Amino acid sequence: MPLLLDTDYAQLEERGLSYLEDDAQGFLILPSYPLAEGLYHENACDVLVIIPKNYNQGGIDMLWTYPNLTRLDGKAIPKMNRPGGGDNRTVDGKEFCRWSRHWNHAPVVWRPGKDNIVTILRRVSWALGNPDTK
Repeated sequence: MPLLLDTDYAQLEERGLSYLEDDAQGFLILPSYPLAEGLYHENACDVLVIIPKNYNQGGIDMLWTYPNLTRLDGKAIPKMNRPGGGDNRTVDGKEFCRWSRHWNHAPVVWRPGKDNIVTILRRVSWALGNPDTK
């Protein structure tokens, strides 16, 4: 059973984004996701999001990145697990580090029937572009 709706896959293709899915675990991985210039030592990372069974009703909560991202300015990324941290996810031998970012609290809530993969991509881009925001 697909994790997303047909329209979501079309949106990913329109944006030229590749993706991998693990239906059993509900993982959607966006490989080589571009990062903002001048922020991290890395230019891109793999992003993992968990797509819940009620996805189009409830959206996502949190994200995971591989490799462990490090900032050029040396600052720690708040509420991001380091390798070996709790609730990190391992897929194909890669340890994805969890970013604790919770979007389903007012005033930013998922809008069933309106929000979709584009909303998820915006949230991922926002989090990666604003690492100090918790």
